Amino acid sequence: MTLRKVVGIMGSGLIGTDPFDVNAWSGSSRHFFSECNRQDLLHRAFGVEVSSTSKLFFMLKAFSPSKDVWRQKFYLDTAYYDQLSKAIADKLRPEDFNHIFLQIGGIYNLKKTVNREASIVSYHDGNLAQAIKSPWFPKNVPKTRIKRALEYERGVYHDLDMIFTMSDYLTKSFIRDFNIDARKVRTIGAGINLDSVPRLYDKDYSKKNLLFIGADFYRKGGMDLLRAFKHVRDIHHDATLNIIGPRVLKISSDYSSGVVYHGFLSKSEPIQKMKLEQIMRDSSIFVLPSLYEPFGIAPLEAMAFGIPCILTNDWAFREMVTPGINGELVSCGDITELAEKISTLLMNPDKLLTMGTAARDLVLKRFTWNHVVNNLRNELTSMQ
Repeated sequence: MTLRKVVGIMGSGLIGTDPFDVNAWSGSSRHFFSECNRQDLLHRAFGVEVSSTSKLFFMLKAFSPSKDVWRQKFYLDTAYYDQLSKAIADKLRPEDFNHIFLQIGGIYNLKKTVNREASIVSYHDGNLAQAIKSPWFPKNVPKTRIKRALEYERGVYHDLDMIFTMSDYLTKSFIRDFNIDARKVRTIGAGINLDSVPRLYDKDYSKKNLLFIGADFYRKGGMDLLRAFKHVRDIHHDATLNIIGPRVLKISSDYSSGVVYHGFLSKSEPIQKMKLEQIMRDSSIFVLPSLYEPFGIAPLEAMAFGIPCILTNDWAFREMVTPGINGELVSCGDITELAEKISTLLMNPDKLLTMGTAARDLVLKRFTWNHVVNNLRNELTSMQ
């Protein structure tokens, strides 16, 4: 029997509308679908957005003085989801139905929109049930809107033929939070969004260079890290904290000592990419004390450069870091614990070397897109 290929589907401004755009879904869709294509598993991939008029209508309907609340209300509008689903259905071709539809996320309901038999699966880094539990989630979003969005997702997930996730934590969430049959939820993992595995140079772990990468500075615990780093500098006066990701960031003088803000560095711009890679090679510890993280590719990319990670003890981070082996885990929001673990590791460059080697080995073994698509192929084969 010939294995059916996948028709990749994504959409909305939330994750992007071009599957092969380097910035869509934080770069993951490009690498994922490119690997599917390389392994001859991809029929085609496309993205959608509602018309500009419809989008303006939904944005105005969701208006709130708070930008965070406004954004969440907009992306929790189930009427918007229905319009996205219709936009996808309109772009489907007759030959697509000979393959398996693979949608990114759960805000499209193709089973109820497409008026013919189709095999539909999905791939996820997170879900709404987990997002609303985090301290980061805006508190003033109407509960009725959240409830409708949760029920919409629940209906989508129950209609899907299979659900694929990036992490075991998320697999358990679908089973527990949405009452999905465990037999139709599978972890296939995620990969690093690098065009090639970085070469390793002799890294000097005695350099007290810390690294934070994250465009969403506050959700990813940036302020907690600044507060912790202030205490670290009391012990390690020569320590440096490099911050990459936020396009705009103002750091008060209370927390600026030893901090170097590099702004946003694009992997698609050669000069910026070279700068990013050089900072990676010069860094001894990667720190990301997120308040909520659907998955988190950045720590894995740091680990590929041989950098141990200090991450929040939650979500998929527990599947990336084994404390004392390739990094450390800290309680969410615990600044004292964060400062202590950073300071302790900076005192032991030999330990950092051992951790960095273990971190890189883990990524090359488990967190590549080749590994993910192999897993996907095996799961799709079992469906047929």
